[in-house]
Amino acid sequence: MKKIFTINLCENFFNVLIKYIFSEYKKEKVPEIKIILPCKKDAIALLNAFKSYSTKNFIILPEIISLENINEENLILNLDKIKIIKPTKKILLLIQFILEWNKKNNDNFSIDLVHNLLLLFDKIQFTQTIDHYQFNGYSKKIEKFINSLTKTWNKITKNLGVIDILKHKSNYIKNMIASFKKDQHIILIGIEKSEIYKLLIKAIYNLPLGKIILPHLNLKIKEKDWKSLDKRHYQYSMKDLLNYLNVNRKNVSFLKQTHTDIASACKTETCDKMTIEQLNYIFDTTTDLSKVSNRYIKNIEVITCDSREEETQVISLIIENEGYKNVSLIVLDKLLATRITCLLKPTSENYSYITLLVYTIKVLTSNWNSVALLALLKHKLVTFGFSQEKYNKILSELEIKILRNFNTNGMRDIINAINTHKKLKYKEDILIIFNKLKIIFNSLANNINYSISYIITTHLQCINMLSNINLLKMNNEIGNFIYDFLNACTCKSITIKCSLELYEQILMLLLKKEFFSIASNSNKLSLCHNKVVILAGFYDIPSFQNPFLNASTREKFNFPSVQEEQGYFLYTLFNLFATSKVYITRLVNSRKPTILSRLETLLVVEKTKYSYRDWLKILNTPECIVPYTQPTPKPHAKARKEKMQIMSCSAVEKLIRNPYSFYVEYILNIKQLKDLNYKPSILEFSTMIHSILERHLCNRKSLISIAHKVFSSSQFNFSSMWWVKMQKIIQSFIKFNKNRNNHTELEKNFSYSIANIPTHNDSHIFRMNKSSILLTARCDRVEHLSSGQVAIIDYKLGSPPSKKEVISGFFPQLILQALAVEHTTKKEVSELVYWKLDYDKITVITLKDFKLKMQEFKKNLPSFLFNYLKEITPFTASPYFNRFLRFNNYKQLERTEEWL
Repeated sequence: MKKIFTINLCENFFNVLIKYIFSEYKKEKVPEIKIILPCKKDAIALLNAFKSYSTKNFIILPEIISLENINEENLILNLDKIKIIKPTKKILLLIQFILEWNKKNNDNFSIDLVHNLLLLFDKIQFTQTIDHYQFNGYSKKIEKFINSLTKTWNKITKNLGVIDILKHKSNYIKNMIASFKKDQHIILIGIEKSEIYKLLIKAIYNLPLGKIILPHLNLKIKEKDWKSLDKRHYQYSMKDLLNYLNVNRKNVSFLKQTHTDIASACKTETCDKMTIEQLNYIFDTTTDLSKVSNRYIKNIEVITCDSREEETQVISLIIENEGYKNVSLIVLDKLLATRITCLLKPTSENYSYITLLVYTIKVLTSNWNSVALLALLKHKLVTFGFSQEKYNKILSELEIKILRNFNTNGMRDIINAINTHKKLKYKEDILIIFNKLKIIFNSLANNINYSISYIITTHLQCINMLSNINLLKMNNEIGNFIYDFLNACTCKSITIKCSLELYEQILMLLLKKEFFSIASNSNKLSLCHNKVVILAGFYDIPSFQNPFLNASTREKFNFPSVQEEQGYFLYTLFNLFATSKVYITRLVNSRKPTILSRLETLLVVEKTKYSYRDWLKILNTPECIVPYTQPTPKPHAKARKEKMQIMSCSAVEKLIRNPYSFYVEYILNIKQLKDLNYKPSILEFSTMIHSILERHLCNRKSLISIAHKVFSSSQFNFSSMWWVKMQKIIQSFIKFNKNRNNHTELEKNFSYSIANIPTHNDSHIFRMNKSSILLTARCDRVEHLSSGQVAIIDYKLGSPPSKKEVISGFFPQLILQALAVEHTTKKEVSELVYWKLDYDKITVITLKDFKLKMQEFKKNLPSFLFNYLKEITPFTASPYFNRFLRFNNYKQLERTEEWL
């Protein structure tokens, strides 16, 4: 009697199976047959197929068992006898084991190792204890770790009176095997890669009336190629199973469809027989595709995207169009999986509560980091009793005037900054908020090395005080999550003592697993297909590299090798491709797996049909695009006159370089906000150096003491690295300044009145009779020389502009200062000098031949400035600005790249 069969999961798979059963067994024997399938939905599909095939008045059903739901079925029947350990408690116990292992063995395994342990748990249960003295180095440590984990886990489950879910499944299958009778008709359909499943297959194969049906066994592979199959080959897992059963491939029969009178209602969402044959050519790397003439793959579409963002949107569009329940989604890239999860679940009711959980801890572990603090304060469930309108104004002032202006480190710094600020409209309200925050987080902030049960309880109390929401009493997914988490933490066997940082890691690990992971069926062979399969992020075959296990350790512990894992993945992939429609998404600049290259040689491309990527581009393309033109604003004359009556040298310099930047900064009064958690740069450091030198030269106090006072009281909280640089600069300055002229003026304001030049009477020209523009200059240092002349000195920490740049007029600051100093002091400026302040010395750079440029500015500056007082003169954005300077605060407003 034939015992092993194979069948293709084509469109009439269940039809063929049912017809075979009724042709092989008498009707009265069918109810005695036990059919075992791997997945629950396979069992449901087969049950429906039997009902459709049977007559209306006479339904004949065998006993159908799914290995996927034996847990729930068995637990319902044995509720008083069996207690399964819950997943959250299992994860916490594994984390506890890792922490204890690290402490005992002075090791540093991350708690993220839990993910690897969960995947290996079914294999670890079948691992034989090995004498670790035969190992060396890392393998010896892993062997010791696994043995210790096995012993500890058995002890824990015994003390708790519970059983692990995998152990329960293993015991169930062992009991099932023990209950088999020699005269029993048993049919097993499908394949799994677990060790216990292999034992089940072997037990059924050894029964006289037992039969096994293996999907997608390729009987057309040549015998010589079959014997030498690489472990990465998609049929290697089948070959390995047949070797385990000691069965030659020649003894496997193909279950063919011999009848056509089966009800159409039995159809499944799978592809046709011809497509299956073509898929075998593609996946069988021993086949030469150049000899395959018939290109028939029509059910697969490859979508190549430019970015992960576009790939995510395409996938979302497919799911939305096809229906979430009709799609099987397999994501092979972690970054893409995160994007997809966030896009598919943006409006989830759990999202607000999850973020509240995370933000309330993050604000403490980040030491009141500005980003974390604002994320919490701007959370929609947090208002501190204020009306939403007023609360928004309070937060806006806090963000702009405090958090973006002061570099703070902790709550004390923030409160000090609030108290010292003299122009806060909502100071009292802001202080009320921080006093409440201090009270709310007081008990949680002081938790160091407390039990995890105490920390989560305190955390939930903080959330309740902050938002008046009791997460534990919520009747939804987040409420269930909190209940399971708290219940697991309060278990006597959980003795984890942790910091807030470790608690945050544990919380994030559990939240990601529960709410932000995409269920993937790439490791589960289902006989029943969804209408659509999406294989996303197919940049390469998964490596299956496990940082916990190296190749030698896998071999010595008899774990599947990386190559075997890849081979089984390809076998499962083959099964997934045997559906009515498959979408493969990938990036244009990513690697192309061998399977995909082979697939594209047989792919039928329907050029006339719009792809989902084309539809996405159509949806994202606006109906009308207005081209962005070069900004040329023309404000009213009154606004110009008001802002240009008194102009600093830096304002004039900006007007010369880029009129649009001047318009935004001085006329519209728009200032760029500093980034949150702003780190001081050389610009802030330079400003501080200027302030220190001015104070020293004015009152002749110790330069070091002045520097220390200014440095320590700075709003930017400069790091110690900056203090070391400052000391070196100060030492260089003291040494250099000893022999300088003592008759100096520091940080003094000078001015130069620019009179209006009369013009011809013209209706389009604006005239300002008896008016002038006052140019103001604040010089770093002006030295009065014995000759009666003056020298203007400008301190520079960076590279000063070259003579060519100054003479070109693009860096006119010193020239403008010279005009103002001569006008105010009535003395001739004989020197324009840059002092480049380096750590080891001060370099003097003197500008020569600047007199002609001064005369040129004196002549042309009035007409240039008064021209911008006319309403018809636009403040045009300069396309050349970025060529000269690295910094442009208004680049986003100018959008130079869009109109240039």
